[in-house]
Amino acid sequence: RPPSVSGSSRKGLGLAGDERGATVVEFAIVAPVMLMMLFGIFQFGWMQHSLSNVRHAMDRASRAMVIDPELTQPALQAIVTSHLAGAANPDVTVTLTKVEVEGGEIADLSTAYVVEFGVPGLATFSVPYNVKVTTVLRVAP
Repeated sequence: RPPSVSGSSRKGLGLAGDERGATVVEFAIVAPVMLMMLFGIFQFGWMQHSLSNVRHAMDRASRAMVIDPELTQPALQAIVTSHLAGAANPDVTVTLTKVEVEGGEIADLSTAYVVEFGVPGLATFSVPYNVKVTTVLRVAP
């Protein structure tokens, strides 16, 4: 026969087996970590999207130089900036270098782009990205 337990101790024993709030407590512990991971995945995807847009904008500027080799650096800057206007941070600087080589002329377009990667509750990191595109402008006959 089990020993007798007083009335106040019975209430304490009844609560020890009650797990009704355990799910809420577990969710409160896991939810912030899951949300930070989710925001991190979205942020990483946006970063890759922005970098892809910069690369595409530089390719468009390069193609424009093939069509019109006399384009200036400000004109190329305008092409890149207009392409990035709705898709990524348009704050980039395009550098144009033309080089005479044996057999023709080539143009090097380059830019440095910085993407901010941050997750709420954690640090923000600046990720530098350099794009260089080389274009053959003319070939000597």
